[in-house]
Amino acid sequence: MHKHRKNTALILLAAVILILFTGCGENAAAEAGTEIPAEADGSVSAGWAELPDEESLPEEFRYTFRPHVLSGGYAEIYGESFREEYFAFCDAVLSGSSSFPCSSGERFFLFLSVSNYCFPLAGAVVDRDRSTVAQGVCTLAYLYEGSELEEKISSFREKVTEVISAAVPYDEPDPVKAMELYTAVARKDTYDYETTLDDSLSIGSYRAVMEDTGICQEIAGEYIYYLLQVGIEAIPCSGLSADKSMAHDWALVELDGKWYHIDPTFAVNYPDALFFFGLDDVQRAYYGDLPADGFTYADSDLPDPSRYAAGDRRFEKYWLAESYTIDHARGKISVTIRETGEEMEYDIAG
Repeated sequence: MHKHRKNTALILLAAVILILFTGCGENAAAEAGTEIPAEADGSVSAGWAELPDEESLPEEFRYTFRPHVLSGGYAEIYGESFREEYFAFCDAVLSGSSSFPCSSGERFFLFLSVSNYCFPLAGAVVDRDRSTVAQGVCTLAYLYEGSELEEKISSFREKVTEVISAAVPYDEPDPVKAMELYTAVARKDTYDYETTLDDSLSIGSYRAVMEDTGICQEIAGEYIYYLLQVGIEAIPCSGLSADKSMAHDWALVELDGKWYHIDPTFAVNYPDALFFFGLDDVQRAYYGDLPADGFTYADSDLPDPSRYAAGDRRFEKYWLAESYTIDHARGKISVTIRETGEEMEYDIAG
């Protein structure tokens, strides 16, 4: 369950542990497997688009692993110096370095917390208990040594590159990339119904990336990391159900200057559908009974909620789509509507 983070060393240290307790748990796992309810309000309305002549395919998307990615929300909360130190942390881990510049132990533990969404490898290879910070330098300890550590680093980079390259074949608008990565995660991952709170210290989004399984904060963290890797801004968002029986994590994603909720965890049971893609605040609250006034952004009580308000319903036409296909040559997305089997077609840019 989420707790608000305060700017004290004690609370930030606790945050590293508490973020791992943000999983869906058994109740959320059950929720992820329930039937999809009707929309909270509104309905889908669209018609067939006129089919243009065949066009050439878009330019190929040439993905290259990015060592430096960070949700903008964290930089806004903690300042530009945070960004600089965080990237030094990423460089140190990727090279297996024994130290990097770090202003405080408090900040180091914050790096570890943020890494669940912005650098999953760190939580899997850094030994937080044996790492120390003194006089502006963090001395890193690792859970692995030598060739074993090198293999962990190399395998992570290769897996991320493999997933993104396969999911995003063409350099198309960000909403298309976000949709393709959403489906890629939903298809590759399974929900780990066996995870309990007792397991919380040993889990992280690295597991979802490498082992294709996890609970909500792991799967959401994986998805957010992929989005950041292709240049799409995203932050973690979380909430507590109205009856306080379930805590849940998902992604809040900025597409064409507006924020949308995307839930890859709920999607794992409907991997070819778009039920949980591009939701506004109302629809997000409806799925899972998660009151919008209880949303937590970037795992902090510092952001102004109005900054991340999701009020646009641009993707409403996809919320009842049980399957979809993308015609890259013609720039069209075709969907099949749940229950009725009706087929609709839309412009990719629409």
